[in-house]
Amino acid sequence: MTPAIKLLEQQGIKHAVHPYDHDPNSEAYGLEAAEKIGVPYAQVFKTLLVALEGDAKKLAVGIVAVDKQLNLKAISKALGVKKSSYGRSATSAASHWLYCWRD
Repeated sequence: MTPAIKLLEQQGIKHAVHPYDHDPNSEAYGLEAAEKIGVPYAQVFKTLLVALEGDAKKLAVGIVAVDKQLNLKAISKALGVKKSSYGRSATSAASHWLYCWRD
């Protein structure tokens, strides 16, 4: 169980976990997850951490649908910095989450 799920449970926040068997050959985790749980790509989101100005201690979060790419120039402009990047620490597995919304 992830820290996020534990927090949801501690706070009494209604949620659902959608487990599936991950294909180790899949390189597009979000697309795979959406397909395996039967949810449109537009309802599954990935959160991506980016390092601001190349500083791994200054991070921001971008949230995009799993079939989209985060535009680093756009997030930099929105945050008023010259550049953002996927730094080593910002792209670790611990820095990525998938969220699914169903109507």
